Amino acid sequence: MDRGPVSFVALLSGVIARWREALGVAAGVVALAILLLLVLPPRYRATASFVTTDASVALPSAIADLAGQPALSGLTSQLGLGGSRDPSQSPAFYTQLLQSRELLTRLVLSKFADPRSDQPADSATLIQLFGITARDTQRGVEIAVKRLKRQIYVIADPKTNLVLLRVDARSPALAAEIGNRAVGLVSAFNKEQRLSRAQARRVFLQDRVDATLAELRAAEDSQRVFYDRNRQWQNSPGLVVVERRMRRQVETASDLYLAMRREFETARLDEINNTPVITIVDRAVAPRKPEWPQRTLITVTAAVLGVALGALWAAARELLAHWAAGNAAEADRLRQTLARVATELRAAVGLRRRAG
Repeated sequence: MDRGPVSFVALLSGVIARWREALGVAAGVVALAILLLLVLPPRYRATASFVTTDASVALPSAIADLAGQPALSGLTSQLGLGGSRDPSQSPAFYTQLLQSRELLTRLVLSKFADPRSDQPADSATLIQLFGITARDTQRGVEIAVKRLKRQIYVIADPKTNLVLLRVDARSPALAAEIGNRAVGLVSAFNKEQRLSRAQARRVFLQDRVDATLAELRAAEDSQRVFYDRNRQWQNSPGLVVVERRMRRQVETASDLYLAMRREFETARLDEINNTPVITIVDRAVAPRKPEWPQRTLITVTAAVLGVALGALWAAARELLAHWAAGNAAEADRLRQTLARVATELRAAVGLRRRAG
C-alpha cells in the first residue's frame, strides 16, 4: 500500500539517523579534493604592466564639443588639438596585439631558460616546455599558441592607458620571463611600426623635395632666359604681364620647395628620434606563492560541498526506503532488474577480458 508522501519531520529524522552515511560521503569528497591537491601541478602567475602614450593631445570635453563645429575645426587643427587619436596607440589595440597569432607565434618560438634543467645556460622553446611532440612543426606551433593564449590574460584601462598582462605557468621564473618577453615583443613591434611609418614619410617627402626643386630650377631658368632675351621688358605692357606671371611661378615654386624641405627635415628628425610608445610600469617578477591550486579554498569548498552531498545522499536513501516500504512489489521488480543488468555487465566485461 502507498504510505503517502513523507513529511518534512520524518525526512529530517531519517537524514539524521543516516548521519554515518552522510559523514562518509562528505569524507570521500574531502579526500578526493586532497588527492587532487596532491596530483594537480601548481600554477604560478606573473604580472607585468605598461602605459601606452598617444602623440595627439587630448581635448577637454568642452573644447572637444566645439572642435566638432565646422567653424572651429580648422582652428583646432592648426593649433594641433585634433580630437581624434590613432587607434593603433589605444589600449584596446595592445590587448588585441598581445592575443594575436603573430605575436604569440614569436613568443612560442622564443628561447626561455629551461626550468627542468639545473644548468642556467640551457634553454628551450615553449613548444618543448609544453611537452608538445607533434611531428608537424606548424601543428606544434599551432597547439602551443592555443595553449599559451589560454594562459595569458590582458586587462586594458582606456582612462589611464594602462595595460595589465597576466601570465600563468608551472614555473614562477618561466611565468615572469614569458610576461617580460611579451612586453618586449610589443615594444619591438612599436619600434618597427613607427620606424616604417617614419621611413615611408621621409621617402615620400624626399621625392617631393626633389620634384619641387626641379620645378623651382625650371621656373628660375625660364625667368633668366626671359630676362636675357628681353632687356627692355619694362617698356612693353605685354612683357610686363609675362614677367609678373613668371615671377609668381618662381615665388610659388620657392614657397613649395621651402615647405617640403621643412617637412623633410622634420621627418628625418622623427626617424632618428623614434622612441617606443609604451612605458613599462611593472616588470614581471617570479611569484613566491602559486596562484593555483589554492589549498585552503579548495579544502573548505570540498568540505561544504561534501556536507551538502552527504545530506542529499541521506535524504535520497530515506525517500527511497519510504517508497520501497509502500511499494514492495515494484521495489522487488526494480531490484531484480538491477541485479540482472549487473550480471549482464559482469559477463560482458569477462568476455572482453578473455578476448583480449
